[in-house]
Amino acid sequence: MRPPSDLPRHAGLSRYGRRTRNVLVTLLVLGTLAVVVARWMARLVTDSWWFDSIEQRDVLSRISLARVELGVVSGLAAACLLYGCLLLVDRTPPLDRPHGHDDQLVLRYQVLVAEHGLAVRVIASVAFGAVAALPVAASWQEWLLFRNARPFGTDDAVYGRDLSFYVFRLPFITFVVEWAFTVLLVATLVTAVAHYLSGSIHLAGPRRAARGVRFHLAALCMLIAIVRAVAYWFGRYRLVTSTRGYVRGLGYVDEHHVRPALVLLCLIALTTAALVMIGWRQRSWRLPVASASLWAVTALTANAVYPAVVQRMVEHDPPAEREQASIVRNTAATRLAFGLDDERVDTVASGETTVASSADVADLADVRLVSSAAAQLSLPAESASADLGRAVVQGRQEQVYLGVPAVASDGATWSLRHRLDLSVFPPLVVPASAVGANGRVLPLSNVVKVNPAAGPVLVSDLDAPYGILAGDDRGATPTGLASVDLSSFARRAAFALRYGDVDLVRRTTDEDQILYVREVGARVRTLAPFLAWDSDPYPVVTDGRLRWVIDGYTTSDHYPSAERADVSGLPAGSGLRRPLNYVRSSVKAIVDGHTGAVSLYAFDDADPVLQVWRAAFPGLFEPKSQMPAGIDAHIRYPLDLLTVQASMWGRYRSDDRRGDAPTDFTSLTSRWSAAPTTFTGGTTPIVTGATSTTAKARTTTTAAGSSARSASGTGSGSTSGVAVPSVVRATYAMWDEALVGLVPMVGSANAGVASDLAALVLGTVGVDGAPRLRIVRADAEVPSPAAARQRIEQAIRSSVPNVLTSSLGDLQPVRIGKGIGWVLPWYKPLEARLEGVALLVDGTVHLAATVEAAAQDAFRIDPGFTTVEGAAPSSPVPAVPDDLGVIELLERADALAARAQEQRASGDPSAYATLGQANEYYRRAAELAAAAAPPAPAAPAPSAPTPPTTSAPGPTTTAAAVTA
Repeated sequence: MRPPSDLPRHAGLSRYGRRTRNVLVTLLVLGTLAVVVARWMARLVTDSWWFDSIEQRDVLSRISLARVELGVVSGLAAACLLYGCLLLVDRTPPLDRPHGHDDQLVLRYQVLVAEHGLAVRVIASVAFGAVAALPVAASWQEWLLFRNARPFGTDDAVYGRDLSFYVFRLPFITFVVEWAFTVLLVATLVTAVAHYLSGSIHLAGPRRAARGVRFHLAALCMLIAIVRAVAYWFGRYRLVTSTRGYVRGLGYVDEHHVRPALVLLCLIALTTAALVMIGWRQRSWRLPVASASLWAVTALTANAVYPAVVQRMVEHDPPAEREQASIVRNTAATRLAFGLDDERVDTVASGETTVASSADVADLADVRLVSSAAAQLSLPAESASADLGRAVVQGRQEQVYLGVPAVASDGATWSLRHRLDLSVFPPLVVPASAVGANGRVLPLSNVVKVNPAAGPVLVSDLDAPYGILAGDDRGATPTGLASVDLSSFARRAAFALRYGDVDLVRRTTDEDQILYVREVGARVRTLAPFLAWDSDPYPVVTDGRLRWVIDGYTTSDHYPSAERADVSGLPAGSGLRRPLNYVRSSVKAIVDGHTGAVSLYAFDDADPVLQVWRAAFPGLFEPKSQMPAGIDAHIRYPLDLLTVQASMWGRYRSDDRRGDAPTDFTSLTSRWSAAPTTFTGGTTPIVTGATSTTAKARTTTTAAGSSARSASGTGSGSTSGVAVPSVVRATYAMWDEALVGLVPMVGSANAGVASDLAALVLGTVGVDGAPRLRIVRADAEVPSPAAARQRIEQAIRSSVPNVLTSSLGDLQPVRIGKGIGWVLPWYKPLEARLEGVALLVDGTVHLAATVEAAAQDAFRIDPGFTTVEGAAPSSPVPAVPDDLGVIELLERADALAARAQEQRASGDPSAYATLGQANEYYRRAAELAAAAAPPAPAAPAPSAPTPPTTSAPGPTTTAAAVTA
């Protein structure tokens, strides 16, 4: 060894540099950890202030208490188990002193434990308990459901137990059993390793384990076997939601093979537990090992191999015969779980579109002529969005767009983004079913009124950052504002840590207030995370205040024998995009747009899941009778729920055309599905346009009346690289003077080429606020949305030059007499004004400048309404004289067609009425020419669909047809 004088000069500096680097790394790690912990604590504290601001601190307290209860109990149980095991290891004497190179690790461990045995046990136990407590604390919802379970009053058809056992109790029991099994297994492995390191177990030698070690490990193995036996026993009940059969529930293989196998596995596990203790007393592990081996082989065979083999063997049998009992149980349970039973669903049949009076075409007055994009453009910049709703206009309930005023929170500087301007802007209403004489929208400001004393709208359905209200503006803030005072440096620092924004400390004072969680959906999700929330809150103006209404759902995925919902057609922001096989629209949340106050109202007292949550949070839900006056008239059917129910109804429907026999259920030809937006049965592909529904940039596919809905996800995803057509979104429409949710359905057997409509699924709300489904079955031939749009687009393009697909509006179904028709408005390219309306009824497309003109052309009656402000009521199209010949008819028709072209060029809205008159002359000339012509030989049936009939085509096209 060299003397110190021979060391390199930089050796000391190197040691100093390494020491400094280690200190810096340590400080960096500790600083990062401190920041993470500080931000976590800041979020907890600011969350508590937010709950205080809306006077719902009890909700946060109960959720926190449930988490603490579960975390402390489970953590202590796991920590005490491991600590007891390590203590027994410490008190078990080793066989002999270890020696040799392979035992150096054991020697080092014994030295460490000899010096710090208590610290090692405590640290290991605490760490184990903390890790084990995390998943249990996160299961607070299952714990609250278990603790506050309420009976359904209905027994399942398999085991005869109340449904509450499966929905409320079984999920938490299953979780606890699996958690206990995992904890015991890990504790056993740690104990075995600890025994080895302490010298109580040798891997070689005449004596490999002390007697105490044998008993210790045998006891743990026995507990593992007992817990596993309990898991097998409760696993029998979980078969009621099995997915192994043709439908969800206890299928043929589960009933005849899996369930008996679970009972056998339970007995084998208990036998193994007993043999483990017998083997300990006899100092022999042969019987336990043999039993454990049999257990493993049986578990692998009975749970995986044997059911798969049986399933493949019986797959050739018709499912209606093999799974008859399962299908019957599944059908009944699914209808109840999704509210599709006879008590909540009405089925009516539509017939021919015969029109005798103006009452038969009254629904045409409610067609949306104004696009949401045009409504948005007509509103002032202070309006955040144009939301579709309804209002009483001139004594009649009509569809309108409500322009919601909101305080802007965007800009280049921090002040522009976060300082709230408290100027008051009144909400505006844009009629959706009426336009001006030039086709432009008609803003109205006197239909709904907000009291200026209510203050500005500070909470909207837009995702907005936190807002700061300056101390100087306290006098202008709404009374009862759900804000938090920034009355100290500590409060401002807490919010700065929460948002990572130091300007919250630099640019605010003790007099300021902060308003955060300003988006409606975020507020209700924060308040009640155990509910599923709709994706589309809508505004309502009553009592001089603007309030937001959003639907809350109670859900479960453990309803016995019920099928899991198809949620592929839901928008990405929907709370129903989760595994579920039970849903109820049980809660309405009312969020005050001025103050941010949140109130939850129970709308379905018979829902057992809601009863559980009301018991868990006694002060959270109010009865619907205490809802603010006037809001009940604006309650509408939630479209997320309607989308799910329509999808399930297409498979589980029951009416006089389809019975409840398993053969009817398994027949693909009797199923319905949401109508696709594309139609491959024609010769011209459909190119669907997109219309922005609100300023939120919510985009929806323009088909079959799709509007005012979020369409951030497609109707059904593609999983194999093959493009799957998207489906028509659920939308709102006026039907029988009521605003209903609407989903068009077609036959599922060949939905991509289905040219006929199967039914319209309408979601209605009764006088008592109870949701109901109304199925309007299309018994007459009605084209599907895609086929109807194709016909209308062809007719418009043949008559209107230079029309753009993006100029076409929303395709909307309407009730005409006892039948169903389709209406599609189109707009001036690059302008927000109506140019014309197409009405498709009985296979004929009628083009006109207005809806009433199209109705006159189609039915030869006065419709009795006017959709153009200031326009004089138009008279029916005059009849064609009977004394004219073919040449005279064609001359008059050409003259009328030329005049129509001049009128359309000058912007005269009567152009389409003139075209309608010309069309009548062309038709009469064609009839006379056909009657005078000799009969033509029979021709083979065309392979392609016949072109649509258009009542108002261009003059060139019609003249060519007549001449031919």
